[in-house]
Amino acid sequence: MNELVITRNIEDVAVVGSWLFQKGIRTQRYYRRIVREFFHFFPGLTLKTTEVTHLALFLKASRESSDSTRNTYKNALSSLFSFATKTGYIPRNPALALENIKVPDRTYSKILSLEQVQQMILKEASERNKMIIKILYYTGIRVDEISKLNRYSFHESEMGAIMMVEGKGRKVRSLHLPDSLYLEIQKYISKLPSPYLFTTQNNCFGDYKPLSTSQIFRIIKNSAKTAKLNVSPSPHWLRHTSATHAIEAGAPIHVVQKSLGHESISTTGKYLDLRPQQSVGDYLKPLQSDPSPE
Repeated sequence: MNELVITRNIEDVAVVGSWLFQKGIRTQRYYRRIVREFFHFFPGLTLKTTEVTHLALFLKASRESSDSTRNTYKNALSSLFSFATKTGYIPRNPALALENIKVPDRTYSKILSLEQVQQMILKEASERNKMIIKILYYTGIRVDEISKLNRYSFHESEMGAIMMVEGKGRKVRSLHLPDSLYLEIQKYISKLPSPYLFTTQNNCFGDYKPLSTSQIFRIIKNSAKTAKLNVSPSPHWLRHTSATHAIEAGAPIHVVQKSLGHESISTTGKYLDLRPQQSVGDYLKPLQSDPSPE
């Protein structure tokens, strides 16, 4: 059934296809694999015959995976059955009865120091890769957002240099750029062989195509390895690092929220508590020590 065949039920395939069509490219790929695994786990099962027991057993069988991965599995299946319910294809959503999978927030461990970011840039030989690191750090945008940038994403306004970013749901937001970064970008753009900001050459045809998100992942990991960092960061680490460093430097939380493209300020609020510089103990008087035993 090649890549699009997920269940053996033709009607199910149409519903799953319609659901996936509304997702981003990377999400489509990941969610398609999860749904295929689910229906391979229960041969003969369909969307209409799925019960909460099937979903729970499937997630339980994935216990060897991390909590984060299992939570992604749950979210993917919940999204599918929610869609099927909303369209009237099934009368009720069996995923509603699934219990939440608690995932510890380990964002604090995914923040690079300024020295580490600088070392990645200094040790990186490629001008293109240096620019990728700088834009990710100075703007906090997502990896799929940086892959879409082109020479027309930048312009000047009365308020200074602006970068237009296409985020989740194809929503476009504008980000103010530091003058120094904008000048570097303009110099970089002047040498571009194609409209896209970050490209790779297609050796078969000699033309240029934009870097994929997986290629950008590899670039960041290789840069960290070249810089001899003791961690192997992903592009998202630079997003966490950008937000955390900005807040520690005094950036208002609503500015960070807008830059990152968060719908809710509560999502951005987690960065306030990642590396606390003060706590209640800093405001309390020292306790007198117990008298030494005679």
